[in-house]
Amino acid sequence: MVGPLHAVGIDTVAELAEAGPDRPADWNGEPFADAVLRARAHRDGEIVVPKVARPTIPRADIEVDVDLESHLDDGAYLWGTLLTLRDGRPLDEEGYRAFATWAKLPHPDEGRSFAEFWRWLTAIRRRAEGQGRTFRAYCYSKSAENGWMLSTASRFGPDGAVVVVPGVPSVAEVRRFLSSPQWIDVHQAVTSQFVSTSGLGLKVVAPVAGFHWRDPEAGGEASIGWYRDAQAARGVERDAGRTRILAYNEDDVRATRAVREWIARG
Repeated sequence: MVGPLHAVGIDTVAELAEAGPDRPADWNGEPFADAVLRARAHRDGEIVVPKVARPTIPRADIEVDVDLESHLDDGAYLWGTLLTLRDGRPLDEEGYRAFATWAKLPHPDEGRSFAEFWRWLTAIRRRAEGQGRTFRAYCYSKSAENGWMLSTASRFGPDGAVVVVPGVPSVAEVRRFLSSPQWIDVHQAVTSQFVSTSGLGLKVVAPVAGFHWRDPEAGGEASIGWYRDAQAARGVERDAGRTRILAYNEDDVRATRAVREWIARG
């Protein structure tokens, strides 16, 4: 978009940061106000800045953050959850829970671990409803979670294309949950209300919100290697690999919570 900017005398980031609200002729990129705000962030040394007066995100009495780990296209081997009770009333033990399979994927045990995750999540939702309490679950960029929930249900649910695993929901049941107001994409809330000089992925936004991963090598690509190591190794090395993956997954759900709480603080 250099041409339209040059035509109105804007040649540097500093000049763009000082631009007014009027969009240059022939500008057809992102909203011009976002480009100006990003230029100001570059100028001021900021990474993530709001583009609305007061950012918001839906909250609930009972909140669950969700993050999955998958190995390429072989399957989802881990569903991590973080339960937070915001109203202070007892419901279940707060904190991190992992529902995992360490079988070599693809394997029907993937269905078993997902069924355990789904039963737990459904029980939390129903208890909340029965007690007149609000419930929401959160993920960071729902494309992965949505895709693997639907895929697992289609392969291992009541009409399983691979094998039927008890407790795995139907595709229709999963779709109802994913389309409900109880399922919140934190990444979507971020992209609609913030701009960034370095992208808006979880590894960028969470540190701005004050969260830091314990493992200096934390990342999706690294976790693929850890999973392979945990599959190939035996004994202490195998256990260490699994522990590392679980710690990384726990940090991911805690990072998701940190981001949405940061948004809620405005």
